[in-house]
Amino acid sequence: MDPLDLAMDYLTLDEAQYRTVTSLSSYISRGSLDLNDLTGRVTGGILKFEFDGAHCDELHQSYFVSINEDSSMDSLAKYMSKIWRKRTPDIILSVISSISHFKIWEDQSQVEDFQAGLTQALNTTNMWVLTSGLDGGISRIVGDAIHNEHERRSILMSRANTAYGKIANSSHVEELTKLTIIGIVPKSALTYGNDIATNHDVVVELKNKGLRAKRQASELNAEHSHFILLEGITDLRDSMALRYKVEERLLTPIGRGKKYRKMLNLSDPNLNFEDAAAFFNHSDIISSTCTPMVGLLIQGGPVDIEHVVDLLRRKVPVLIVKGTGLAADLIAFVFNEKMTHPGEEHDPFLKQELIKRMLVCYPNDFQDDEPARNHCRDLIIESASLALQENRSFLTILDIEADPLGLKNLDKYLLLALFESQGTKRGSQFQEQFQSDLKLTMDWNRCDLAESRIFRKYSWKSIKITPELFDRALLKRDREKFLDLFLEKKTIVLHQYLNHKKLLYLFNQLEKPEFFCHVCLEGILAKIPGTCYPVDKYFLMDKNSDLNQILTKLTGLDNLVSSYDLSMNASGKYVCDKGAAERKAVLALIYWAALTNNPKQVKSLWMQSEQPMVTALIISRIWHQLSKKWVKDLDTKRLLKENAIEFGKRAVELLDLSYKDSALHAIASLDDKLAEFGNKTVTQVAQLCRNRHFIAHKSCQKWLMHRWHGCLRIREVDYRIFKLPEWVKIYMCTLFVLPMFFWITYDVKRNSVAVKEEEEEEEDEDHEDVAETAPLSGEEKWTRSRKANVTYHVKEMLSYGRQNLKVPIYLQFHYFYSAPIVKFYISQFFYFMYLLLFSVAVIVPSCGDIQIDIILYFWTFMLWIEVIRKTVMKKKNHKELTVHWTVVEIILIFLYLLVIGIIRIVPRYIPSIKYTTAKFIMSLGLIYFYYRTMNIFFPISPVLGPMLISIKRMVRYDFITWFKMFLIIMISGGIAIQATLYPNYPFTEYGLTMAISRALFAMFLTKIDDLDGNPKCNAFYANQTTSVCYDSSASFWSRNISRVRFSPEYAVCPHRSFGGYVTTIQYLLLTKLIFITLLYALFSATNSKIQAESEKIWKFQLHSLIVDFETRLRLPAPFNFISYLIMLFEQMCKMMKRFYRWICRSSCCVKHTDLEKNNEKKVITKQRADFTFWKTLMKNLKKQQKHDEIKAQRPLEQEQKVQQLLTQSTLQTQFNNKLTEQLCSLERHIIACQMALEQVHHKIDTMDPKKRPELEKSTNLHMASRESPYPGTMIQRFPVFDKFIDWEETFASYDPVLYTKPIEEYPEEVRSLIDLDYIELIHKLEDVSLGQEDRLSILSNQTTHRPLWNVVASYLINDVNLEINRMSWIDKDGVPIKYALDSYNIPLNPNGRTGIRGRGKLWRWGPNHSVKVVISRWKRYRSKDSFIKVNDKKVMEVIVLQKSASGELTLPEGKEYGHLSLYSAVCKKFMSKVFGQKEVQINEEMSENQMVEFFQQFVEPHPGPFTGFTSGIIYKGYMDDPCNTDNAWRESEVWNIHYHVPDNLDSKIVNKEKIWKEVSSYLHLNGNQNLIVQETARIHGAYYV
Repeated sequence: MDPLDLAMDYLTLDEAQYRTVTSLSSYISRGSLDLNDLTGRVTGGILKFEFDGAHCDELHQSYFVSINEDSSMDSLAKYMSKIWRKRTPDIILSVISSISHFKIWEDQSQVEDFQAGLTQALNTTNMWVLTSGLDGGISRIVGDAIHNEHERRSILMSRANTAYGKIANSSHVEELTKLTIIGIVPKSALTYGNDIATNHDVVVELKNKGLRAKRQASELNAEHSHFILLEGITDLRDSMALRYKVEERLLTPIGRGKKYRKMLNLSDPNLNFEDAAAFFNHSDIISSTCTPMVGLLIQGGPVDIEHVVDLLRRKVPVLIVKGTGLAADLIAFVFNEKMTHPGEEHDPFLKQELIKRMLVCYPNDFQDDEPARNHCRDLIIESASLALQENRSFLTILDIEADPLGLKNLDKYLLLALFESQGTKRGSQFQEQFQSDLKLTMDWNRCDLAESRIFRKYSWKSIKITPELFDRALLKRDREKFLDLFLEKKTIVLHQYLNHKKLLYLFNQLEKPEFFCHVCLEGILAKIPGTCYPVDKYFLMDKNSDLNQILTKLTGLDNLVSSYDLSMNASGKYVCDKGAAERKAVLALIYWAALTNNPKQVKSLWMQSEQPMVTALIISRIWHQLSKKWVKDLDTKRLLKENAIEFGKRAVELLDLSYKDSALHAIASLDDKLAEFGNKTVTQVAQLCRNRHFIAHKSCQKWLMHRWHGCLRIREVDYRIFKLPEWVKIYMCTLFVLPMFFWITYDVKRNSVAVKEEEEEEEDEDHEDVAETAPLSGEEKWTRSRKANVTYHVKEMLSYGRQNLKVPIYLQFHYFYSAPIVKFYISQFFYFMYLLLFSVAVIVPSCGDIQIDIILYFWTFMLWIEVIRKTVMKKKNHKELTVHWTVVEIILIFLYLLVIGIIRIVPRYIPSIKYTTAKFIMSLGLIYFYYRTMNIFFPISPVLGPMLISIKRMVRYDFITWFKMFLIIMISGGIAIQATLYPNYPFTEYGLTMAISRALFAMFLTKIDDLDGNPKCNAFYANQTTSVCYDSSASFWSRNISRVRFSPEYAVCPHRSFGGYVTTIQYLLLTKLIFITLLYALFSATNSKIQAESEKIWKFQLHSLIVDFETRLRLPAPFNFISYLIMLFEQMCKMMKRFYRWICRSSCCVKHTDLEKNNEKKVITKQRADFTFWKTLMKNLKKQQKHDEIKAQRPLEQEQKVQQLLTQSTLQTQFNNKLTEQLCSLERHIIACQMALEQVHHKIDTMDPKKRPELEKSTNLHMASRESPYPGTMIQRFPVFDKFIDWEETFASYDPVLYTKPIEEYPEEVRSLIDLDYIELIHKLEDVSLGQEDRLSILSNQTTHRPLWNVVASYLINDVNLEINRMSWIDKDGVPIKYALDSYNIPLNPNGRTGIRGRGKLWRWGPNHSVKVVISRWKRYRSKDSFIKVNDKKVMEVIVLQKSASGELTLPEGKEYGHLSLYSAVCKKFMSKVFGQKEVQINEEMSENQMVEFFQQFVEPHPGPFTGFTSGIIYKGYMDDPCNTDNAWRESEVWNIHYHVPDNLDSKIVNKEKIWKEVSSYLHLNGNQNLIVQETARIHGAYYV
């Protein structure tokens, strides 16, 4: 079968298998299914998917079943159970999201997070996922996640090549749950729906073309494992209703029901039945569906909203993914609003806002369908109302914007939704609810939810978890928090849980057994690879089991795990008390976790240990030994070493906490023997684990000092002038005995009294320090002087001696000579005497003195015997101490005794042996025994001990490393120098010795006297050719023997040569300048490096030194033979006593009970208070560790908080920017509204004919000059209200826009008439970086004329003398005004602010003059004889022109065009615009009268003297024009040309309908021209409305 098919969990059957094995007929014989009942309801088969262009390995298969509206849901459940072999899942996830309303997520990472969270949830628990099944939308995203997971599993299976890789990977894949993804799809929605037959056991082959999902027809997603096809359904709502029926059936069990174990062991003999009854009567009420189901809404449409409401009505929790849009965001919005505003007064706003959002989300769904929209709105509001029922929450919001990792932690929110919706049930259903909830939290590794939602909710005093749950906590990865939780809450009794079978099960069910197999089984036990796992029962059975062998090799302790004890304790037949049984079970689990390399579990179990200090030492020892000897991988070795160091530190921390809490208890606990650790004491275990920091702790050091003094307490006596040291007192007590009664007291109860005295001494020292700082009173001075009196000291000594009489004299001698400190000083004295005798024996000339030699030999022999006895005692009683070097010492002393006995004692009778050889051997022995002093007596000194450690370290590492390098230089240099200086020296042993010794001594002595040679040897080296070396007449192989043997006097002749100097100098330079300096540097670096550590090493070795003197005999060598005789006598007495007892038992003269009583051993057991003390310390240590962890994580948390603050700051900045933008927009709108209101106000004033506003007043407001945008551009003016128009009115925030149209944008023929941009020119000239030449260049490129303000000036432009009038036509009281200039010397608009600076699109700065004409006439009928009248007033009409650029209407006008006068310009403009005559000749210098004559010529001839024509100026001054700016404005002279009689203009006007306009308020002209026309109508009495 294809490997990919093997990897896919739902492809377990091919076509033939399906028809034979899983066909319906195969179940008839089982009696579990009614075939007729099932076949009449549902049909199904297998779907085989094939893709376009796909190979055979890309085929997919899925199961399917077809149902319709009449199908029984129970039949469907039976089909799923029997055919699909599905059982009730742990949880069902119903994904709610219709494909028709799916929008692609903008953030692709959210899709990946959702797929990762879904895959993680599927892999960790038996969860079913229900989707729409189509190949599009969310169902396709789910299918892609399943496809990736199948590929991952396939890779795991294919890469399991090694033996243990097969075990690990295959078991890991097998333990992964099968991926059950069920698509519920109507056949009508499929493109190939008609191709799927409805027969039984059918196999349907489908071909997916990869079409994009559509509303009408789509394809199935091939990654789904199962499909439920809905037949006969075309409506989407009907399909949702049928899907809801399926979901409702899935809420009840499928197949076999779950079997739950009882949570309370009623057969427990220790069970209190009253407590049990109270537990069942008062346990919390729990209720939920049998199969948990959670709906998941992502996006969604109106139909999905109905689906959510249906689930909520069924009290099924729903998880809403807010931030995905559409229905999810709508329901989340309403839910949050309901939570924030629970009252009904907020509903109107909520409904209106909801409708707005619905129209945005669904613009096409509710178009012209208000009832459907309101129905959907009510459903959304109902969903929020159904969210809270019976104090339970059925709606949970996952805000992916507030929690970016929410989709990755999908399991967390699913559990939250489930727990918040749980109901109430009693009795046995409590167990179902509890086990289901706890199993889910463990599967999804959500200990936080287990603690907050389960443990805090229920009463856990009467509930115990099942062993299966505890197995999950131990065996599943990353479940250490659950392990902590179970142990802290005391939900399981470990000694009842753990027997030898369970421990074997734990070893065999490891998720990753590689470390245990490779390191423990193959490495330590040397098992055969690939065949030793899983382990059998003999791995645990017997004291010498494989497990105990592993632990013995790692710890040095025997029988740490007893399978018999574990099983007996678990069965209730205790072999020890329950506390000890619990401790053994905890230790067994700790050993299991340590050997399987699970540091987190070890830490969790260690926290529950009642002997945490020694347990931490053992754990540290195990991992240290593994990393040192058996682990080869560098990363694993490093991690093991780090964990070993960490637990070693934990042991030291506990000791320190214990010492701070109670020094008495801390020191006393160091001497307690621990039954669980081979009756070893804590210090022995620490010594065994080589934990120098533990031994170096002050509590251990105090304990060692008490042990060093034995039962002795040496009294300190201060004689003011001098103070006797301890060694003097001990020697005086040894020699004279009597001082012992005055200076020595005895502490028989050492563990209690000594510590108390130590504390009292510390308190006394503190009091003394305080007393020294305080001033002395007269009485204190007298007391001190009295204490200084010798008589006082004598009396005190006598009283001190009387106290010692309470201890018997013989015991005083026994305690005194048994103390290690006394043995030390006595041994030291006798050893120095031995060295003195040895020195005499060596220095005696010739063959020496036979008496001295025999005494020395006997003394040495007794020393040797004593060393052997000490070594045996250490090996027997102190396995934690190493005896390797002691064994070497025994061998060396034995060889010395053997050689000396042969060459020094026996030679008295064998004269052939040389006495000088004996002298040499004895000298070597003397050196050795002198050096031995530094290893025996000096290390006890607090000064010499650390110094010797530094010396050892320097010699062991630095000197040996240095000497290896120097040896190469020494040998090569010595031989080279010898060969160069003495080329004829014979090849003998002495020659080689001389060469090497010369090179070695060169480090201390510099021998260079032979470099210059010897004058006596000059003649010898006169001939240095090869002819002097051999005889040429001899054969080739015998040439070198004829003349090479020179006389001895010439062999030692040095040869002076350049080569001799070179070889000698280079060797001396390397030796003295480099290597000697390097050796000093190495020593200095090592000394500085281990200076602080050497003291701890010395304190650590102090234990072995004290044990060495504890095991010594009271009598030193050579008198120790007396002790051996006494020991022999005691042994003989014991043997006689045993023999006597044996005789008594045989003769029955003594009762056996009496013998048993005498043989009873007193067993010392630790009090329960001791373990309580350690538990309290563990709690304190845990608090301290948590505090340290919090402190260590504080920088990370601060960084995260800073990052969150930065993110929030960014979001807040964006929000502020949006808010600022909105406020600015609001402000602009308010200003615009205010401006519009002012314009409306002014417009109303102008439209009311009764008010008839004055033209000047209206012009001063220049409304058109403040309109935006500026003509021909998109520039918005700065808003200026009426009250801020005047320049004298302060307007601090006034910031007008600067705009001046570039000259290049004007027609070429008028560019010379346009003023320069003087503001830009000023800015350029203000640049300080410009030089004088640059400034002149800028000025030279500009027009030569400069503007003169408020005057009429003539300029020569293009060789034409032009007159430019820059005086204003605005007058005040008949006097023309002078406009003001700003700081740039630019004119200011006399009518005030306009909201824009610069020249704008006008030609000139300041006033721009023009002449406008209002050509008016009376409107007549066609007969031209009668006038049109309204209200007895004639109707006037005027000529207006339409601007081509903006389309605005304006009066004819003429502007300054250089050579044309204003009147000529207006006439020319009239001819071109009104008559359409482009090329017309006209007088260029027309005057006012000539202009009047020009218009008068159009009057028709009429009778009478009246000309029928009137003209005159009706206005001269400021023009309100949109082109006006703060620095440039229009001024006009307005003429009225009125035709009272008929004219002939109509005959010449091209479009008279567009030219002539009736004068009324409906005529809209640019700027204030309406007022001008209105003024004209008023003058002539025309009708105006």
